[in-house]
Amino acid sequence: MKNAGRYVSSFQKERFHRDMRYHWMICCEHKADELVSWGHAPTQELAEAAAENEVKDLSSGLSKGGRVKNTASFVHHL
Repeated sequence: MKNAGRYVSSFQKERFHRDMRYHWMICCEHKADELVSWGHAPTQELAEAAAENEVKDLSSGLSKGGRVKNTASFVHHL
C-alpha cells in the first residue's frame, strides 16, 4: 500500500485465465474503507503507473473516480 497525499493506493495480483493481472485500488486517506477509483493491468508496472496517473487526475479534479477502463490511456472512466 502506498500513501499518495490525500489518497492511499494498494495493489493485488490475481490469476486471470493463464496469466496474472494486477489490480490497483485508490481510497481516500481519511476513509480507507471507501473505494474512490480502481482498475487493472497486465503487469504490476502498468498498474502502478495507472494508479499514479489516476491519483494525479483525482488531485487536480480531472477525474471523478470510478473504474478506469483502459490502462493504456489512463483517462477514460465509466
